Parts: sequence; C-alpha cells; structure tokens
Amino acid sequence: MDELRARPAERLPDLRLPSAPGGVPVPLVPTGGRRVPVILAVHAAGCADCGAVAQSLAAADAELREWDAHVVVVVPGDAEGAARFAEGAGLPFPVVADAERKLWMRMGMEGAAMIVADPWGEVRMRHVAGAAHDLPSPAELVDWARFVAMQCPECEGEAW
Repeated sequence: MDELRARPAERLPDLRLPSAPGGVPVPLVPTGGRRVPVILAVHAAGCADCGAVAQSLAAADAELREWDAHVVVVVPGDAEGAARFAEGAGLPFPVVADAERKLWMRMGMEGAAMIVADPWGEVRMRHVAGAAHDLPSPAELVDWARFVAMQCPECEGEAW
C-alpha cells in the first residue's frame, strides 16, 4: 500500500480520455474553475470489487459535489472494457478508458488507486492499493475534497 499526501511537484498528467460509452474526451483535470479532481483508477474492467468501490463513491456523490469534486473512474484497457464497467452501474460521473495505461505509467502506479488533486492538478493525496481494494472510504474522500476546496489561493500566493 502506498499513500502519499503531498509529494512535491507531483501532478496529474494532462490527459483527456474517452468516456464510456460515447468516446467523448474527459479531462482528468477540468479547465477553468475550482473543480477538485478525484480519480478512481480501477485495476481491471471486470472486477466486481472495483465496481463496489465505484458504487460507494456514487452513494457519496452529493457530498462530493458539495465540495466541487470532479470524480472520474479510469479503467485500464479499451473503450469496450470501460463500457462494460459502466454498464448498468448508473454512475453519476464519467467512466473513461485508458487503453495505453498512461495514468498508471505517468503516476508510477500498479493496480487500483485513488487520487485527489487541486484544481491545477497538483496531487494532494494518492493511495495505491495494488490488487487489494484497501482504498479510502467515501467519507475520507469527502474530507479530502473539502480540504482542497477550502484552500485559499491567496494564502498559497496565487489567485483564482
């Protein structure tokens, strides 16, 4: 298990991955705004345990949105696999396909992971669970989204 709270200069890669279904490109870090990226990287498209984690996030969607969370589920493999993962799940957030596993390669990860970043893509929390499904609870993710959303840009020397 690998949990990092603030590795200096670690950023989410600037990726726009195709949504399932539909193939509409979805950015991991939305542009222009105060959205807090919350990324669930599942380890396999057919994994029921990863599906359960996504469903638990869906149950917390209203609380996450209250803190401007931009939840994206990233599935390794092709769009068909991501569509199977999303099918019937009724998730309120996008499921995207990462055929080349760019997210995993650029973040140096293996297996399932959860990432929370600030609106500029700087990683504030990264938890890699490997093949296990020991990931932060939805309540912890709401806390992280709240923490990031409440950061004062003026205190950080920046302006929105």
